[in-house]
Amino acid sequence: MTLTISDVASWEPDQLTTAGNHAAGMATKLDGAIRDGSDKTRALAWSGAAATAANARMDTEKTRSGTVSAALQALQTAFTSQVDNLKNAKTKVLQLRDLATTSTPAADGGAAVPGFKVEPNGTVTAEDRIAKVTALMNGQQRVDESLRIQRDAATWQVDITNALQQAESVAQQAKTQVTQAVATLQTAYDGLGEPKSGSTPAAAPTTPAATNSATPVASNKPHYVSSGNHSNSGNSNSSSGAYSGSPSSGSPTSSGSPTGPMPSGDVAEWIAKAKEKLIAMGYSPDQIDERALAMMIEHESGGNPLIVNEWDSNAAAGHPSKGLMQCIDSTFNAYKAPGHDDIYDPVDNIIAGTRYAIDRYGSLSNVPGVAAVNTGGAYQGY
Repeated sequence: MTLTISDVASWEPDQLTTAGNHAAGMATKLDGAIRDGSDKTRALAWSGAAATAANARMDTEKTRSGTVSAALQALQTAFTSQVDNLKNAKTKVLQLRDLATTSTPAADGGAAVPGFKVEPNGTVTAEDRIAKVTALMNGQQRVDESLRIQRDAATWQVDITNALQQAESVAQQAKTQVTQAVATLQTAYDGLGEPKSGSTPAAAPTTPAATNSATPVASNKPHYVSSGNHSNSGNSNSSSGAYSGSPSSGSPTSSGSPTGPMPSGDVAEWIAKAKEKLIAMGYSPDQIDERALAMMIEHESGGNPLIVNEWDSNAAAGHPSKGLMQCIDSTFNAYKAPGHDDIYDPVDNIIAGTRYAIDRYGSLSNVPGVAAVNTGGAYQGY
């Protein structure tokens, strides 16, 4: 056994939790960046070989980045899975060492009896304790007492060395899991490379249409699967009364100004409850723009709190977007409010999605989809 008591005493398992949180944060940022790029590419009003090649390239990017994102989440699990076991192993080793080395008060009120001496490798010796206890003894009594103390020392040594072996085993498991996760992440990262679309460039690629074109852009609404009965049509109001999809005036407004009607029905009630909680958490009321939230909910989920996205890189990586605001599990867990732990609960999902959007973009009006609609463009996922 190579692990020593000093090694165990220097452990700081909470640093593994911090590292795991960083890995999860990187996965969330990567997912958001690739989704944003893909949505912006598909929102362009263009066609032809160039458009096909661009979309194919983004599909390749989504697949490969989804693999990296999944590897980052696996790394988070590897970092954190043994934290409690490491803490328990450390506590056990140090407690046994401290108990063995503690001095015992003398029965006659004199100097305390020295404790056992514990070496870094777990070896326990009793010379000082034997000398003190048997100082006034003679003959067989001294021999018997010396043997008793040596047996006690041997018992302590067995307990401490067993605790060290258990600590070493836990540490090795943690090291193995992290090493494997890092190797998987490296493989995923190396796999990014230069994406190959497989498309043959055309001699005269089609350029994007002018931004003032009156030709409507074809909808590329993703396919959703839900455990509920709501159907997301992609261009009609939800049964919950979320958002009409266009400004109430019928024309775009300046960037940052409210767009579209206020929410109504169930969505209005859910947003109101989420806003109340967010204000209690320290957000100012003007940060929680109900119109922007209603727009995001309509375009992200159609107002269905049970909806699950099964088409994008998140789904391919095994962590699909879920609920009203289409949060993935890692984002939801990072931004959920205490006591609001159900990603399919509409209020819980709105709270997490709103906090993420404000944290990433500074405000709800800066969310790409909201900003785009406010300037007359097409909605983009956030």
